[in-house]
Amino acid sequence: MKFSTAFRFLICAGFASLLSFSAQAHTALEMATPADGAVVKQGPAHINLVFNGPVKLVKLELMGVGHEMPTKFKPNAEAQAAFMIETPGMHPGQFTVNWAVIGDDGHTVASSYSFLVDPAAAEEHAGHDAEAGHGHGDANPH
Repeated sequence: MKFSTAFRFLICAGFASLLSFSAQAHTALEMATPADGAVVKQGPAHINLVFNGPVKLVKLELMGVGHEMPTKFKPNAEAQAAFMIETPGMHPGQFTVNWAVIGDDGHTVASSYSFLVDPAAAEEHAGHDAEAGHGHGDANPH
């Protein structure tokens, strides 16, 4: 069975498109509250993470300077796009959220971001950072 050159080209172009689409379909953090780089006046009662599709959250660590903060995180068995993790006992200081998820494509994606709890933060700065809570919490999801 012989295929024309044009038909072969179309088949190759179709496979290239599929590969390109799957490369762009990786899991990404779309929103985090508190957001990356946020300065908040009070320790949050929850960390909220929203991803671009259903994922299994397999790791969440809330790290203070030199110690891990307690959270109510438990790895989930069912994929979902949004997570709210309780963070009891938050205090002033710099914090880093380390997370890892498994996406629908089976790839594990891990990243982190930081925020600051500062009760003395200026009102205009705190107001600005409330808006930042709607931004991306992950600069590099890979």
